[in-house]
Amino acid sequence: MIDLLFWFLVSQTMAGLPDMYPGTEVRVVSMDLITIYASASVEDNELILRGRFTPNAEVRLLILQPDANAQETIEALGNKALHARISPEGDDILLQFAELDGPLSFKQWLGEERHIRLKLNPSDDE
Repeated sequence: MIDLLFWFLVSQTMAGLPDMYPGTEVRVVSMDLITIYASASVEDNELILRGRFTPNAEVRLLILQPDANAQETIEALGNKALHARISPEGDDILLQFAELDGPLSFKQWLGEERHIRLKLNPSDDE
């Protein structure tokens, strides 16, 4: 029963995450929303975030829709900025939600729910 409740909460939380249409911009920023560590747009079912990601660092994730009006952009910069942490390996962004005991993999969510491949710190030969 507890497993079923956990997966219900996960699916409800994931359903609340925005669509990721081509052109959707994702920014990885500091907790105070001032420093931008990386920014990229979804293109060809990929999101390639180039930057220096410190493993286990706390960050905020901003998701800006390509057709967002000024008010929606302001909301994304404030109360809709997602709390996250860079994974210990530095290859994923782990989303944190108050409703869940553990983090959700942004890479896994993008792949399974939006069919988008996430890459952090790709080498030049990729």
